[in-house]
Amino acid sequence: MTYRQIFDEAIGDAPPTAVDVDALVAREGRRRRRRLGAYASATAVLALALGVGVVVQPGASGGPAPAHSAAPSATARSEPERLQVAILAAFHREAPDLRWVQGASTADRETWDGPVTDEPPWSVQRLQWESATGWLAVGVAARGEVRSYLNINVGRVRPGHTSGPDRCRPGEVTCRSFTGPGGELVVANDAEGRRLVGPVTERTVLRSVTVKRADGAFVSVQTHSSTDRHLMTVEEMAAVALDPEIRLG
Repeated sequence: MTYRQIFDEAIGDAPPTAVDVDALVAREGRRRRRRLGAYASATAVLALALGVGVVVQPGASGGPAPAHSAAPSATARSEPERLQVAILAAFHREAPDLRWVQGASTADRETWDGPVTDEPPWSVQRLQWESATGWLAVGVAARGEVRSYLNINVGRVRPGHTSGPDRCRPGEVTCRSFTGPGGELVVANDAEGRRLVGPVTERTVLRSVTVKRADGAFVSVQTHSSTDRHLMTVEEMAAVALDPEIRLG
């Protein structure tokens, strides 16, 4: 059975559920002692989906580390460089028309309308979680008229901890869970959010697809669009997360 057949049978159609994103982030924020820039903002939403505490390890300046080359020699690749090559290859395969917005901040939508480029202005960053360890990459992407921040994480839960529920919970968000072609657990969430910008409440859409593998590792892909249209389909995001090259070394 192909990926498309598996996803078509498992996903079906499900209407999004309204979620007050600002309230969720604010509540989660009270449990954290610090947030660091755009990476912390993206990580806060990811933590809500996975149910884990997060501590970000940025570059020495307090922000993201300098971008790595997208194609270093195989013998010189570090773990984040290897992951970046694998992540970009998966995105290119599943969404070849995906582009990256130059000079954009994930926390400021006013910067999302800038020029686009084929070269990502981000690099893979190391995360140390209270219950897990892993790697994170986040940037603002463009696909046609859709602009969205795009987040991908690969990690492993520490012994004695859990990354969150292994199935959908009623009453949270629109959620679908199914089994991947290799027996992986795939959990996909769609939500309609509200974001307060000054006196105005903006509507947005969120999508999260998390793959939990038999070896305990997980990969999560998440988008947060500036319009009511998603950047990627669940099928595309799941295929990225299921890519065997996106793994812990």
